[in-house]
Amino acid sequence: MSFLGMLRSMALNHVERFMKRLAPVLGERITRDPELLASVAGDESGLAPQLPAAAVWPQNRDEVVEVAKEAADLGMGLIPRGAGSGKSGAVIPGGHEVVVDLSKMNRILELRPQDLYAIVEPGVITEVLDQSASEEGFMYPPDPASKSYSTLGGNIATNAGGPRAVKYGVTHRYVWGIEMVLPGGDVFRTGRHSIKGVAGYDLTSLFVGSEGTLGFITQATLHIVPAPKAVETAFLSFPDALSASKGAEAVFTKGYLPSTMELLDHESLEAVRAVSPFRIPEDIGAALLVESDGAAEVAQQDLYRMCEIAGDSGASDCVVARNEKERQTMRRARQLVSSSLKEKFPLKISDDIAVPRSQMAVLMEYAQAEALKEEITFAAYGHIGDGNLHVNLLCDVDDLPKAQGMRIKLMQKAVRMQGTVSGEHGIGIHKRDMLSIEQSQELIDLQKRLKKVFDPQGLMNPNKVF
Repeated sequence: MSFLGMLRSMALNHVERFMKRLAPVLGERITRDPELLASVAGDESGLAPQLPAAAVWPQNRDEVVEVAKEAADLGMGLIPRGAGSGKSGAVIPGGHEVVVDLSKMNRILELRPQDLYAIVEPGVITEVLDQSASEEGFMYPPDPASKSYSTLGGNIATNAGGPRAVKYGVTHRYVWGIEMVLPGGDVFRTGRHSIKGVAGYDLTSLFVGSEGTLGFITQATLHIVPAPKAVETAFLSFPDALSASKGAEAVFTKGYLPSTMELLDHESLEAVRAVSPFRIPEDIGAALLVESDGAAEVAQQDLYRMCEIAGDSGASDCVVARNEKERQTMRRARQLVSSSLKEKFPLKISDDIAVPRSQMAVLMEYAQAEALKEEITFAAYGHIGDGNLHVNLLCDVDDLPKAQGMRIKLMQKAVRMQGTVSGEHGIGIHKRDMLSIEQSQELIDLQKRLKKVFDPQGLMNPNKVF
């Protein structure tokens, strides 16, 4: 037998031993069935899925501990997984690991509006927590576009953002504490249940955005806030994306803070036009979706004033939602952009670069110029309110080399502008070769040393991020 064949045989033997040891604990919730493995083989990154060696579906913390113990003993790599809604390839197996799907751990354990927090398991759907909080007059602010199916554990692992981040911030602001299981089965609890707390190192924040490379999140204490009394929404039309970007900048310069400010350029609008429940105005080059929240009268007055400011900066029209149904149709137009572009351009390359908000127009100009020079169709949409632009290079097979080159140029430009290669999707596989654009080798090496503290065998989500 060849050396490679021996390695494969050893790996297969480890998997069989792993399954045999855990079968009494997990029963049918541990499998090597190809059909079930296919359901946990990929994510929404567009990268090729890969079947894992096995998959498990624990239902509680103690079962996760058993999985972690046996994996450490056998040297089995582990891939923590939520809903697979991520766009960085962070949950795609390498082929020899075990996927640990935490979606069955989906209970809201405690909801305490009087103390401004909820305690949840990692498999709770983001929108479910927000809706549960709303019944008490509160809300959970982070709202990624996938909130109707993404899990809170996945949101924490990727530090997810969303349209409301412009006013309320991203996930890390709302994570007060976590319960974590490390490789080998040790259980630790970090953080607090109080509003304030500065005892010791902030290990909670270290886990937020760690993309499953340090351990399993089995419980989280999340901050909830009083829900605003009113939300007002408007759809503003512009001749082009540059004027829309400058209109957004003018709103902030005048001292207004929208709860949502989303950009859709011409290509994005055309992609979504046929499926949007909101009628996209004809002959417009870009649009802003703007929301204001707060006390009813204040929210309305602020929205009207922001529309006036945008009008002075080039907006040609402003449609204000008259009720919740119209508000949802406007939001839906924005939510459908990514899937609509993917349907039209299956090979699209999508990135989530971010820059300081005041530099958004400069970034837009640069991206448009590069796309024109390289003759690549280009679409941009995203969270213009916090400087997070989703850049989409829409290409066919022949254009891929040029598109990859332009992609690197855009990331380099964002970093030169004091921005980042990833505003909210994370690194995973998709950008692990791009991390050095933003971070020095010394800083990358420091993070690798930190990983070894938590995961000395390198079992947690191997070959991701670095």
